Amino acid sequence: MRQARKAAGFDSAQEAADAFNWNAPAYRHHENGTRGFGADAAKKYGRAFKVRAGWLLGLDHIDKDPAQPLPDEDRLVVNGSVEAGAWRISEHWNDERAYIIEGMPSPVPGAKRFGLVTVGLSMNEFYEPGSVLDCISIFKGGVPPKSGDHVIVERIRPDGLRELTVKEYREENGDYWLVPRSTSPEFKPIPYPGPDADQPTSAEIVQVIGFVIASYPPRTLDLMRRMGLIKPLQQP
Repeated sequence: MRQARKAAGFDSAQEAADAFNWNAPAYRHHENGTRGFGADAAKKYGRAFKVRAGWLLGLDHIDKDPAQPLPDEDRLVVNGSVEAGAWRISEHWNDERAYIIEGMPSPVPGAKRFGLVTVGLSMNEFYEPGSVLDCISIFKGGVPPKSGDHVIVERIRPDGLRELTVKEYREENGDYWLVPRSTSPEFKPIPYPGPDADQPTSAEIVQVIGFVIASYPPRTLDLMRRMGLIKPLQQP
């Protein structure tokens, strides 16, 4: 257990317990071997430290098969936000706001995957504010969007400023739209030049850059935190 905890980047038992809201004395007993623990606790610690529960319980070949981290495709990195209702400046969080959701295998192996937190109400029929959107890059496999897809859209202004929004993609009678799905009538569809349109470099460029493949509302995120599945993203 101590080896797994240190490999996960936690210098002390107290630090790990604080990060995952565990009972610190109980965890220290488990790590020190002064109190045994069962399969459920092993799964909890395994998810937190990205090792197999069987290895923690001594059921794997402990000397020949040390703790191995879970692959990157089994976790979702959440390090940005996207506006639902307006354009929002594109940014990557490189501070304490960024975090990882463990145990989330990607349904599209090999695709660039990213997590964004929703802000605003224009997509609240599907995503309440504070939800995490599990997204993949549209450039994987070159699959174009079709009507009904929920997409991440980037607007690049002539001065180079990049902004993001999330909308439902629609094609109607040869026209393309980015449509809000809101209980409020104030949000209006945004015209889209189309997936194959040539856009002049002197004007702003609007392009779909990602698909939303899943979402996790705040109540689900809270449960994941209590289960130890969410941890801070440790910066190098």
